[in-house]
Amino acid sequence: MKKICALCFSLLFLSPTSQALNLNDYLNQVKLKNKLFLSLDASTEAASSRYEQANLELSPVLTASETYLDDKSLQQSFFGGTTHTQIRQSSLGFNKKFSSGTTAGIQASVQSANIEGNFLPAGAASFEQHTGTLALSLSQSLWKDFFGRSTKLRWQREISQQRSEKLSYDLKARQSLIEAEDVFWDLMYLQAELDLRRASLERAKKIVGWVQRRAGNGIGDNADVLNAQSLVAVRELQLMNSADDLLAAQKKLADEIELPQGEAVPHLEGSLEQARPLTSFVVGSSGRILRMDAYLSVLNAEVTRINAEEALEKVRPDLTVQGQYKTNGYDSTDPAAARRMTDSDHPVASVGVNFSWLLDWESKNSLRDSARKDALASSLKKEHSLRESETSWSEINRRSTELGWKIHAAQNISHIQTAKAAAEREKFNKGRSITSNVILAEQDAAEAELSLTKLKAEHRKLESQGRLFFKVPEGT
Repeated sequence: MKKICALCFSLLFLSPTSQALNLNDYLNQVKLKNKLFLSLDASTEAASSRYEQANLELSPVLTASETYLDDKSLQQSFFGGTTHTQIRQSSLGFNKKFSSGTTAGIQASVQSANIEGNFLPAGAASFEQHTGTLALSLSQSLWKDFFGRSTKLRWQREISQQRSEKLSYDLKARQSLIEAEDVFWDLMYLQAELDLRRASLERAKKIVGWVQRRAGNGIGDNADVLNAQSLVAVRELQLMNSADDLLAAQKKLADEIELPQGEAVPHLEGSLEQARPLTSFVVGSSGRILRMDAYLSVLNAEVTRINAEEALEKVRPDLTVQGQYKTNGYDSTDPAAARRMTDSDHPVASVGVNFSWLLDWESKNSLRDSARKDALASSLKKEHSLRESETSWSEINRRSTELGWKIHAAQNISHIQTAKAAAEREKFNKGRSITSNVILAEQDAAEAELSLTKLKAEHRKLESQGRLFFKVPEGT
């Protein structure tokens, strides 16, 4: 009895002083306070940022340079030789690669050259020249990255990877939410169990009183008294176990909402009676119902397929068309040459074709084979996961229906056993029944009611499994 009082005191200490929370309020508290959910939210945001940075290769690039050359080497030619060359060059450029695979660039530069040598006219110490140039360049791949094919494949892969990563975080959050809801329904069951155990103990104590009075009146014996006292002892032990389980469940709930140490656990209110359709948890308005991990296999198969195409793209021969047009403006000073850099009197134009081919056939074939086999394995895994998802959805619906039938049957049993126990107590009071029959009826009624309550809690927990499913467009 002292142990029961101690456990009840602990429950009173942990019992709430704040407003009671229903299921939705409790789950919202879990989402707001549980650091696991906060970390998953941060990871989801990081996934969005991570794939945005992949387009850096398409970002425009600004270049600037300043160089100075002092060359005193002897360089001979048909007209004479140079003995000292000084060149200073300043340039500013802008390059951009487009999603079409086209690379364009523009570069402006100013160059000053001071040359000394024996090819100069008599009396001239040096020759000085200032040049301003403006160059436009363009290149386009016609084979390996045919008009941006590599970029488009990369975009497709990154979109699938991003969706897969975000969905994996969403799946973890939903699994954690299911675990949190399980804690809620466990607590609801244990609260109901504790109330039932208390009521059963009170009824057992009344039976002891009846038996003792009958024994005192000489119409009963000591064996009946001991039998009734044994029932009270069993009920006390069951009550202690239920109180201990409820205390552990309250502490687990405190961990779910990460309550500070010593803060009162909020009281939860929920009904084990109200059934919820599984489809109410399924995200999406229309389409095929899939389990989230199965859809992850669909996205992973898509990523692997695109990886295989990218691998084939990397080992293709490459044919690139390149072109450049450059103007030259000459003047006596750097500023004057810079102003004349767009003069088209002395242009330089070039057009070329560049071909490259990787000749290591063994390595290329290994790369192609491994990429194809990875894609095949991922595709087969996807088909297996989709089939498993359909079976899982069908099974969870079947189990939900089956639990509904079991609950209906358990309700009938509980009503019958409760009525039987009441009838046995009435017969016992009239002296028409023996103590063992009353005790057995009491035990049957208590176990039937607990079994019914447990089935209802299991049904509520099964319904929350619907969070793992969502609707995707047909043809997935």
